[in-house]
Order: sequence, then structure tokens, then C-alpha cells
Amino acid sequence: MFDVTLILQTEEEGLTKQLISSQPWFSARALRMTGIVTFIGIMMVNAMGFIDHDTKSGMGCGANWPLCNGAVVPTFSNEAVIIEYVHRLLTLAFVVALVIFLIGALRKRRESVTWNRMAVGLVTLLLVETAICTAGVLWNVPGSIMAWLAPIGLAAQGILLAMVLWLAEHKQSVRLMGNIKHHPLISAVLLLTIFYLYEGAWLSYVPPTHLMTATYQVSGSVLALLTIIWVSYQVRQGTGLGYGLWPLVAAPFISRFTAQTVAGDLAIYLWLSWITGAIAYYIIQGDGGLERHGLNPQPSAMASKTHGP
Repeated sequence: MFDVTLILQTEEEGLTKQLISSQPWFSARALRMTGIVTFIGIMMVNAMGFIDHDTKSGMGCGANWPLCNGAVVPTFSNEAVIIEYVHRLLTLAFVVALVIFLIGALRKRRESVTWNRMAVGLVTLLLVETAICTAGVLWNVPGSIMAWLAPIGLAAQGILLAMVLWLAEHKQSVRLMGNIKHHPLISAVLLLTIFYLYEGAWLSYVPPTHLMTATYQVSGSVLALLTIIWVSYQVRQGTGLGYGLWPLVAAPFISRFTAQTVAGDLAIYLWLSWITGAIAYYIIQGDGGLERHGLNPQPSAMASKTHGP
């Protein structure tokens, strides 16, 4: 005999899942918009971090976290308190947006191994960044450790951008992603860029030595050379999509990441954001371009081998 209760329960669960999936909050468009808002949020947090560091406002809330000078809303007695407090508020808003985005993305892309790896990598980087920031507020952390905030924050921003780009479902982007091959040269650019970011941030935390300055300038020069090679390679391949890395040619001429002015800080941050965003795009363009749209060619290939032509 059939279990009527089990059948009704199964139908009810299926209807519930269908209703939840049909909600606007879980729609592809809502997820893309949430991703865009989240990406704007991380950009605002990182930009404020640059300003916070350059204006020496990191201790504006004192050795207190998550409170600011022992209060939820502190007395805004000076510029440092305002800058640090705004930085923390932006971080809180970003975390809320990120949680919503990751939950919605998990429902839509849980079958994608690459997507899951990016999500885990993003959360891991943000947790490490939070740990370093908190330690920097509560204790006297060496500049060699605090310098990791710049490459970690920009790397997290690049991964989030890659995840948002994956949400695009236009046919043109599928063809674009499928036509470009990943090249080891972009991996070399990535690793050297991380080293370059760390060196530049370290120089802003400690009195620079001649060796540190020379190493930083050499890494910038090599980055500029690799950029020229990469763009030339893309042009020869007929893709013409290497131009996004052109700003890296200016790497040898950036002597430090702190410009002593808010406008200068924002200019340097936008320059670094463009670079990390371009690298993130070139890294993902050969990995799962079809998988992200559920068009994995492997099953059909296996079927052709099994059933013949």
C-alpha cells in the first residue's frame, strides 16, 4: 500500500522549495544586484582603509573592538575618530551584504566546484584580514604583518569581482570565456603583483631601507615588462584582451602607496583595484566559462564515447 502521508509530505516539500526558489530574493537578477552592491561595499571598505592608514587614524577608536572608545556611538572629538568609525560602519554594512550574497549564491551555484573554491577563498581571506586588523588595534603588531592587509584586501576584492562576473548570463560572455586560453604568464603576473603589493605596503609601515626600496622598484620594473609581454601575446593571438593590464606599466614609477592626501590615496587605490580586477578577470576566463552557465561539455563527451556517433 502507498503511504499517503509520505506522498503529501514529499509534495509539500517540493512545493515549498519551488516557492522559495521563485522568490525575487533568490532570482538571478536579485543575486547579480546583491553581488554588485557587495562589490561596491568591499571597494568602499578598502578605500577607507587606505585613507585610515595614511591619516594615522587606525587608533581613532582607541584599543577597543568592536566598540569605539568604549561606546557604540563615540564622541566625535577629532578627525581620527570620524575616519575610523566610518571605516567600521562600512565594514559592518559590507559583512551584512556579503552574507546575503553568499547565501543566495550558494543556492544558485552550489554545483560549481570553481565557484565554491572562490567562495571559500574569499571568506578565508576576509577572516585573516579581520584577524590582522583586530590584532593591530589591540596589540602592537609589527609592520611586516600589518603590510599583508593591502594584498589580502585587494585579493579578496578581486575574487569577489570574479564571482560577480560569473553571475553574468549573456551568451556573448559564454563565447568570450570559452575562446580564451589560460596562460602561465598571467600566473607569474599574479604572484609578482602580490609581492609588489606587500612590498609597497611594508614601505608605508616601516622606515624603508635601501634594500627594501631597491627590491620594490625592481619588482615594479619586472611587472611592467611582463605586462608588455602579456599584451603583445594577446595581440598576436588575435584576442586583443590584454589591454586591461596596461596600468601595470606605471608600477616602477609608484614610489609608495601612501600619498599623504585623500585624493592621492584614492587615486592609488583605484589604480591597484584596476590591476587586481584585470588579473582576476584573466585568471577566471579559462576556468569554467561554460560550467558557470550549466553547460559543462563533459557529460556529452562521455555519452558520445559510450553510445557512439
